Amino acid sequence: MGGKINYNSLLEDLIIEKDKITGVVINGENISAEIVVLAIGHSARDTFKMLLDNHLNLEAKPFAIGIRIVHPQSLIDKNQYPKLYKSLPPAAYKLTYTSDDHRGVYSFCMCPGGYVVNASSEYGGVVTNGMSNYQRDSGFANSAIIVTVSKKDFGDYPLAGLNFMEQIERNTYQLTQGKMAIQTFKDYESNRVSPTISNVDDYAKGLTCPIDINKIFPSYINSALKDGINYFDTKISGFKEGIILAPETRTSSPVRIIRNENSESNILGVYPCVEGSGYAGGITTSAIDGIKVAEEIAKKYSNVI
Repeated sequence: MGGKINYNSLLEDLIIEKDKITGVVINGENISAEIVVLAIGHSARDTFKMLLDNHLNLEAKPFAIGIRIVHPQSLIDKNQYPKLYKSLPPAAYKLTYTSDDHRGVYSFCMCPGGYVVNASSEYGGVVTNGMSNYQRDSGFANSAIIVTVSKKDFGDYPLAGLNFMEQIERNTYQLTQGKMAIQTFKDYESNRVSPTISNVDDYAKGLTCPIDINKIFPSYINSALKDGINYFDTKISGFKEGIILAPETRTSSPVRIIRNENSESNILGVYPCVEGSGYAGGITTSAIDGIKVAEEIAKKYSNVI
């Protein structure tokens, strides 16, 4: 249909004339364009900085950070099912709590029968994430337990949230030499390093380092996580017996690219879209946002034959 896909290519710059997009620079090549859809991910940090340099209107937005907690899948199954049947799939859960300082604490991206993975994408930083294979048969459940943070925590500068996130990842790297931090929740509560944690390879993909995870986060994050997990133990018996790995930082975009009612940025012809735009927060909402942006662009050409 006349389209072209450039693999292994970097969007280096935008070409703007009189507040209107006229092209992009990809791998040093100027490509003319009157429409640019910025369907970037929430971790496109170099792109966010390039957009700010090009005077797109950006703002810091709330997001959430925390840890991954691991339990035997059998513990979750016994709590979630009134009776266990061989035909039932590994059970999942969703948990929420509001801390004393009105922060949301909640489970996110729960992975039945899955693994915690080192998902670091930049040298000098550590990031954890969770995944499940199709059969969900690792024998262990994991989920992010995260705490909301906002401008009151990191400031108003457009990239302040991004910098806050980076600092936590880099702080972890320095403490663990690039490995995932690991600790039992009980030791996390007591501010002590866990001397021995067994069977780590059964639920973690990547090297781990036992440290006191309290040193990674600000005190208000630690406090909210501890209160939240203790509350979750009243909903799922044995929840606070879990093992935690850290940090989980890439939950949603720390930046919003301002757009108008037509989904267009202050630079005409530029359409911020999906998670990196700051208007979507996951697979389903990103898909819906993509459809909405495509419809707005189509309106521009509705009279073109």
